Amino acid sequence: MSSPTKTSRPTASYWAPMPEPRLAEAIARAEAVVVGAGAGLSAAAGLTYDGERFHRLFGDFIAAYGLTDMYSSGFFQFPSPEVRWAYWSRHIMANRYDPLPTDLYDRLLGLLDGREFTVITTNVDHAFIRAGFDPDQVFAVQGNYGRWQCSVPCRQETWDNESAVRQLVAEQRELKI
Repeated sequence: MSSPTKTSRPTASYWAPMPEPRLAEAIARAEAVVVGAGAGLSAAAGLTYDGERFHRLFGDFIAAYGLTDMYSSGFFQFPSPEVRWAYWSRHIMANRYDPLPTDLYDRLLGLLDGREFTVITTNVDHAFIRAGFDPDQVFAVQGNYGRWQCSVPCRQETWDNESAVRQLVAEQRELKI
């Protein structure tokens, strides 16, 4: 691996947040904007999958199963469907239906006001729509937690799951539904 030259920028400088006034100026100069967003945007908005938030929301699952974060917990082999759906309904509730922890998405929408834009996101938390973005301007490549589909390919439709998720969370007992 070659050493950095005098003209190269350290990687960290690319990850530093752009101050909002600078971002607003760049958006104002653009004919159209494509917003590309992944997990980092939702994490910056407070939808973290580890740390204090994970411990607060899933302390009982952590104690029982040694879970370390919400992402890897999605692959955990729970002992039964009742336990798996107790975990997943709470996970969906926290990341799709609970209020957004900060106003980051609202601020981004404000910066885009009056501009032509499209959002392409891998996030499944529906945060753009929850913040008021027009659903026709948001392409959620990986879907969203608010829709269910057949577990085996049986049809093309998906179904809203909010009432079912709320009921599953409300009826959890001893880490089961």
